[in-house]
Amino acid sequence: MKLLFSLLLICSLGTAYGQQGGTQSTEQFFGQCLFNITNQAEMDALQAEMAQNPNIDMVRLDMNTQRALVITSWLTDLTEQEFVSWFGSYGSSVTCVQVGVYGVDAMNPYPFTNCQN
Repeated sequence: MKLLFSLLLICSLGTAYGQQGGTQSTEQFFGQCLFNITNQAEMDALQAEMAQNPNIDMVRLDMNTQRALVITSWLTDLTEQEFVSWFGSYGSSVTCVQVGVYGVDAMNPYPFTNCQN
């Protein structure tokens, strides 16, 4: 009887915990852009700093093409302003920003054309 009661208690706690977690987003977002960083060491330092951000799952900064791709860690939303803020002091050099839902929205192919910003 104690075993049955224990199993029921564990199941009900698991169900309650699962319902609380159900309000979190199950979407990842992506952000991509062009930037202007001409020093490889500074770009590497920025990439390492961005990789420490708990909201970022993956970050790639490419020196040759001066483009960035960031995949988030299950945020509920991602704005262009938030994305640009992750570039810190280099945020003013960021152009051609595209933010979308990863795996749903199409990413603009490189080279980026028809940029609005």
